[in-house]
Amino acid sequence: MTPNQPQYGGPNDIRDFQKETEDTLKAAKTQMNEVLDTITDRAREYGRYADETVQQNPWASVGVSFGVGVVMGALLMLAARR
Repeated sequence: MTPNQPQYGGPNDIRDFQKETEDTLKAAKTQMNEVLDTITDRAREYGRYADETVQQNPWASVGVSFGVGVVMGALLMLAARR
């Protein structure tokens, strides 16, 4: 090592590190956007399916909703007594 050479790297090392960090961040953002797009598409599909099912079987949907409401109410009553 020469006396004028930096011991632990220099400005180029820092710039290289910044470049690598920016590239990694861009890749992570791209991957996150792809995942969010997939989740959004699936949520829309499930929403459409639920809407179609409720429109085809309205009384069954009312019955299921009533049953879920009764169960939730019973669980809340049990939790309130404790």
